[in-house]
Parts: sequence; C-alpha cells; structure tokens
Amino acid sequence: MQPKDLSNKSITVRLALYKVGITACLGIIISIFLFACGSANNSASKDSTAAMQSDTSSVAPVDTAAMHPDTTGVKSDTTPIH
Repeated sequence: MQPKDLSNKSITVRLALYKVGITACLGIIISIFLFACGSANNSASKDSTAAMQSDTSSVAPVDTAAMHPDTTGVKSDTTPIH
C-alpha cells in the first residue's frame, strides 16, 4: 500500500490552522495572566490609596540649620602619622 499523498494546499491549510490555534491559546493564556495581575494591582491600590494620602497643610517646616550633622560615616581628611 502506498501512503496517501497530501497536496501542498492541504498541508498549508493544516499548518495555518495549527498556527491559528496556537496563537489563540497563547493569547488566551496571556490575557488571563494580565487580567489576574491587573485585578491584583487594582485591589491593592484601592486599599492603600487612603493610607498614603495625608494632609500636609498642618506640617511645620523644620529648621535644618539648628540640627547637628550626622558624622557616623564620615572619614577624617587627615591620615595619622606614626
């Protein structure tokens, strides 16, 4: 028995259907993933929006001239001579 000879047209149609099916599956998977991430971001932003907003009109400015500078990480300019 000889195997069935498929024409070029039927092979092209079959490959086109495979491409359409794979593209549709990938599109569905990506859209589900983006929808899940988007809904997680939206729910998180709704909860933290009220906590992040604060009234800055009652905050007094700080006088930085009266503050002592932080010298814990500063190295001296001179090296000791032994």
